[in-house]
Amino acid sequence: MAEIQLAPTRDRELKIQQYFAMWVTRDFEALPKIFAADCYYQECYGPAYLSLSEIQTWIEHQLRVQRVTAWSIQRLWSATDNMIFAQWSFTAVTDRMTQFDGLSAVHFNLAGLIDDLREYQTTTAHDYPYHGSVL
Repeated sequence: MAEIQLAPTRDRELKIQQYFAMWVTRDFEALPKIFAADCYYQECYGPAYLSLSEIQTWIEHQLRVQRVTAWSIQRLWSATDNMIFAQWSFTAVTDRMTQFDGLSAVHFNLAGLIDDLREYQTTTAHDYPYHGSVL
């Protein structure tokens, strides 16, 4: 029987936590240490982004239209060695305060970088008006 390696899972969970924290601090300098250059990112309300460069452009837009004030992780769990699910909630300010709850499926490549992140909205009723807004 193979021994379970907890260190890689802890490292991956830390990267997810760091990424969510970047939205609150608005400091994305370490993003290339978390996401692979050829990653895939599917936002629940938007299109898919097919590279780190596209994700960075999307983030720049998001920083203009909203200010995330909290992004908490309620639960992290591993599905496989390279896949972690995150249940989360964030609060943002656009022209008003809004809260959004979601679930992300996060896949890591062999180098330990996120190469596929897909967001899913939960069944929680919410109003998320940031599209079209500018802070």
